[in-house]
Amino acid sequence: MKPRTGILGATGYTGVILTRLLLDHPEVEISYLSSEQHAGKYFYEVYPNFTGRFDGRLKSVNLKDISESCDVVFCATPNGFACDFVPKLLNKNNNIKIIDLSADFRLEKNIRSGKKQDLKIAYGLPEIRRTEIKSSRIIANPGCYPTSVILALAPVIKNKIIDLNSIIIDSKSGVSGAGKQLKPELQFCEINESFAPYNLAGKHRHIPEIENELRRLSGFAEKFNVIFSPHLIPVNRGILSTIYVNLLGSWKKSLSQEEIYKLYKDYYKNEYFVKILPEAFYANTRNVKYTNFCHITPIKDERTNRLILISAIDNMVKGASGQAIQNMNIILSLKENMGLDSVGEIP
Repeated sequence: MKPRTGILGATGYTGVILTRLLLDHPEVEISYLSSEQHAGKYFYEVYPNFTGRFDGRLKSVNLKDISESCDVVFCATPNGFACDFVPKLLNKNNNIKIIDLSADFRLEKNIRSGKKQDLKIAYGLPEIRRTEIKSSRIIANPGCYPTSVILALAPVIKNKIIDLNSIIIDSKSGVSGAGKQLKPELQFCEINESFAPYNLAGKHRHIPEIENELRRLSGFAEKFNVIFSPHLIPVNRGILSTIYVNLLGSWKKSLSQEEIYKLYKDYYKNEYFVKILPEAFYANTRNVKYTNFCHITPIKDERTNRLILISAIDNMVKGASGQAIQNMNIILSLKENMGLDSVGEIP
């Protein structure tokens, strides 16, 4: 029998993309879909594009039913739900694996029920934490911005060639990153033909997650802070992060463009979903749209002796639902790219 999956919060953006990707996955089946707003409806009544393709019915969250009908549960729910619900679910069925797409388990200070080590939680960035993911019960799926940033910075932090206090991150995201909630600033007339920053000067909720994981990569050699400036752009999906860092000491002069490119190629040589592009091909959101790939272009600015790191992902796939399925494949000992092996769509 195929592993049975459940999606809690199936009608949000990440939930519907999870549903689409799991339907195309050859080794799992969908056994439970929840939506408090649309409970009782067929999935295709909420999303007509699934008509004739999927006749699953949406339900309210029921702890007993989920514990008996699922082997893997995806929590595509608002922040605050999973940290209360998941420990109760594990008490019902200790064999269930949880992949949480909210922020509830990413930082230990946010975990309300039990210690992180008792719950066996892993930060779900496969290219960095694969071994921990494999042996954990709860996978804290990373945020979209942190995914693009951490993957871009990991090689230079692990190789100890940058000044950790010099990291400046300039990120742009499509509007889907804000979810489906109705907010005045997300209405068409406010977003269209506009390009604006938000939550500057350390106010964005992803900063603690970014800094925590970068510090782990550095071996906690020192405490440092990053400058993170997010922007909203009038496109549906995609994240482009441009990161500026200072090189340390002799690396300022000695590191060439060819060497920084090779460093990145070597670091990610065994990672299917991370592609390193040469300087002539800047990473861009169009080429990763609808895919689980991350494209990175590392550049040495010879004039200032700094590095410019460009990272592109689809915020809804590698930044959310696709990465969640990548994590599922790992914990189920399946081929990591199973159900995710697609390329960007053009135009």
